[in-house]
Amino acid sequence: MTHSLEEEFGLTADELLDAMNRRFRARVTLEGAVAEVHLGKQIKVLHMSGIIARFEEHDQDGYPDYSIWLPSSPDRVFRIECKNIRDTEEAYKEKGQIVAYKVETQKTRASQGDPGSRYYGFEQFEILAVCLGKKTHNWQQFMFIQSKDLTRHSKHGNKMAVMHAVPLPSAPVGPPWYNTLEEPIKNLE
Repeated sequence: MTHSLEEEFGLTADELLDAMNRRFRARVTLEGAVAEVHLGKQIKVLHMSGIIARFEEHDQDGYPDYSIWLPSSPDRVFRIECKNIRDTEEAYKEKGQIVAYKVETQKTRASQGDPGSRYYGFEQFEILAVCLGKKTHNWQQFMFIQSKDLTRHSKHGNKMAVMHAVPLPSAPVGPPWYNTLEEPIKNLE
């Protein structure tokens, strides 16, 4: 049985995957999609266990990747933005040792005439989900933080800084960072 993309493009699944693997921008897009799918799986588990009342997945510019509603706040939406850790050679280092990973919270482009629009505002999402797959090769591994706990931009105080330090998975993890999505969700209310 062939996939619809094989039929649409006249290529086999292997040829499609090879084409994506050889092209940097296609690979970056694929990595983002992989992280979002794995985050979606975690959200579905929390939904099935009753921690999340309902959820929606979004694939549109300027909108977070997921919206969730909690049983205790059925009329209040909470939004989750998914990002990948920066590439393998990028990290915060001390004396040559990696002490934290980096995540970038900035949009690809700014609106014309508004350079500050490239930065995320704190009101745009409540939780940042950071996929560690680029570093750990485990694309199911995430770190989570509430957006209110992220560093502010030095020139645009109502916006998030561009880069943030993400704890290493081997280090002790505690607030404001969490290694399960359930933990920051519990602290939303």
